[in-house]
Amino acid sequence: MEIEQYRDVIEKAIQSEIDARRFYEQVSDRIKDDYLKKVFAEFAAEEAKHEQILTDILNQKKVDPAYFDCDKDFHVSETIDMPKVSENMDLKNAIGLAMKNEEIAMKKYMGLAENCTDAGLKTIFLDLAAMERGHKHTMEEKFVDVAYPEVW
Repeated sequence: MEIEQYRDVIEKAIQSEIDARRFYEQVSDRIKDDYLKKVFAEFAAEEAKHEQILTDILNQKKVDPAYFDCDKDFHVSETIDMPKVSENMDLKNAIGLAMKNEEIAMKKYMGLAENCTDAGLKTIFLDLAAMERGHKHTMEEKFVDVAYPEVW
């Protein structure tokens, strides 16, 4: 794999994190409920952290490889439809939205890995998919707590 291919993949991943952060900021600005404003602001802050991790990778700073080593997946996200953004959405749908967005990102990287013939690029895509799977897993835990309180 050539360095330019590597840089291009990571730069696109960074842009995806920036887009996600902006999306959550816009939802936070639009939503009426003060608590949910805070929740979406926290989602935006989390995407900014992901952006920084990928920027560090691009700049070849030391990154904990465990960050890309997530095989936990409850598959809760796959059981719901994408919630619609509205000014009056509830916490369950807010977390569901974030969870579905992480699922989409994970599947995007998995698809890129499956269709990639370059071993180096394939590894990068699989690592990025694992990162998104980890984010999805975190959101699934939160979703289960909110959507199914009888479980705990």
